[in-house]
Amino acid sequence: MMRKINTIPPVHTNSTYNQEDCLTVSIDDCAYLTEQFSRYGVEEYRLFRYEGSGYVTRYMTHRLEFLPCWEYKDGYIVPLLFRDMPDTKKMFEEAFRWPAFFKLLDWYLAYRPEKALIPVHGPLQDRRVVDTAYLIFRLSEICDGAAFPIGHLNNLSEFEQWNQIFHLIDTGKYFRRRKDFDPTQLDDLTQLEVVIAIIKMRYQQEGYS
Repeated sequence: MMRKINTIPPVHTNSTYNQEDCLTVSIDDCAYLTEQFSRYGVEEYRLFRYEGSGYVTRYMTHRLEFLPCWEYKDGYIVPLLFRDMPDTKKMFEEAFRWPAFFKLLDWYLAYRPEKALIPVHGPLQDRRVVDTAYLIFRLSEICDGAAFPIGHLNNLSEFEQWNQIFHLIDTGKYFRRRKDFDPTQLDDLTQLEVVIAIIKMRYQQEGYS
């Protein structure tokens, strides 16, 4: 069981974005979380001057001083920069969320890196920086929006029909949908496997087998 983590406003320089909508964690909590999540590939934490755009700022440039970040496996940087939204709060309330986040992150880095990574400037401009807030949003789509209906589907055919309406599976590059879910495509099929694994993690935490 993780200790209680409180989100706090980050240290800003200047930005065209509403600064009140961003959250991070303290250095002490970042160090604690680094140790807790080392089994998933978090190697160490560092403080960076951050200048970039992403889901958290609706893709407007944002500048921060001393932003806590994780050094993730294979040299990726995971900024602890979040939206002030209920899905962020759940990341620190439900134990399965961060392990599920890393499972989803690994899939995106393997199959859709252009959606998982964001352009940055300054000290991080030569690093591969994860769009943490976007991944948390996608995780919420799976856990909070899709878990219940998918749990009542009986086979792949039923899922394909459901997905034609709700478009859970992320197909295509960038933010364009390629087409409907295609079980003959490795990226679509492996994404579905990750989605099912994450939904199982949620229900197992709630006491369901």
